[in-house]
Amino acid sequence: MTIYQKLNELDMDLEQYEEQDLSHFEKKQWEKRVRKKVKKQSPSKGRKFLGVAAAMLLATGISLSTGIVSIANMPFVGETIEKYLNQNESLDFSSYKTAIGQTAENEKGKLTLNEVMIDGGRLLISSTYEPADGIDFHHKMHPMPKVKMDGKDLTSSTGGQSIELNNSMFTVYNEVQLKEIPMGEKIQFHIEYDRLDLELKMNQPWVFDIEVATEKLAANSKTITLDQDIQLQNGRSIKLEKMIVTPISTVLYYDWPGEENHIAFKLVSESGKEILPDTVSVTPEESYNRFSAIDLESEKYVAVPFEHSENPGADKPGRIPELSVPIN
Repeated sequence: MTIYQKLNELDMDLEQYEEQDLSHFEKKQWEKRVRKKVKKQSPSKGRKFLGVAAAMLLATGISLSTGIVSIANMPFVGETIEKYLNQNESLDFSSYKTAIGQTAENEKGKLTLNEVMIDGGRLLISSTYEPADGIDFHHKMHPMPKVKMDGKDLTSSTGGQSIELNNSMFTVYNEVQLKEIPMGEKIQFHIEYDRLDLELKMNQPWVFDIEVATEKLAANSKTITLDQDIQLQNGRSIKLEKMIVTPISTVLYYDWPGEENHIAFKLVSESGKEILPDTVSVTPEESYNRFSAIDLESEKYVAVPFEHSENPGADKPGRIPELSVPIN
């Protein structure tokens, strides 16, 4: 009897295993893999792929004799910020990133700050976490940093994501929204993690003091002042304030005192291409839509409001007008 027949006849109780949701990052990675698999390849491309795969296996010394490949003890290479942004793999933001490589350790384990990058009102952080013995950590747990910029707390929001690399190592991503980033200067950041997750406080925080240069990003970014009101039928209005265009993303800022989050914006190019926002944030302090990067030199763009996610608690949110606001 072959091993495959034995596996087919194996009786297992699957209820003992907890079902885990895939993170946004993991879903996008699987989507990429599926797209690559279903993409039709010519015979020559298929043969080329097999040759490359064989060369990679020889180079890494992986044995396939058992039919199982384990990555648990492979040498680690830190995950990049580009992967968190889910951009095309051919894109490279190295010239805008700052490599750190600092490690802090406490009773919860070791955290290595791999690299950071500033982009349009946010600080992006990629780290590697190695849990200490006895620490039960999983991908649904998210260490969140407290960040001070040039000694001031200017954080408006913080997000996090944890990706399991193997049974003893995780990539931790953080996205910190910051106000009044002084572009074109070197910025001092104090980054402190004092919780492994919301309810798991640390006795001794992980602390990092770093310097980040922004001169190159500033030279390749543009801020467009819009200063335009959009009137709704209920008498309220949304004020478009500005747009920040960087090589990494595009951010449209607006004032929405009503806070009915059923309105968002899409960008429409002169050629008719529509770009929907990757992120929509509506708060009393600052509302914004974040899009992928656009090239203002190649063609014209307009911003168009549309119904995004109607808030059932909104008091007569009003009809969204049919209009377009020129960007450039």
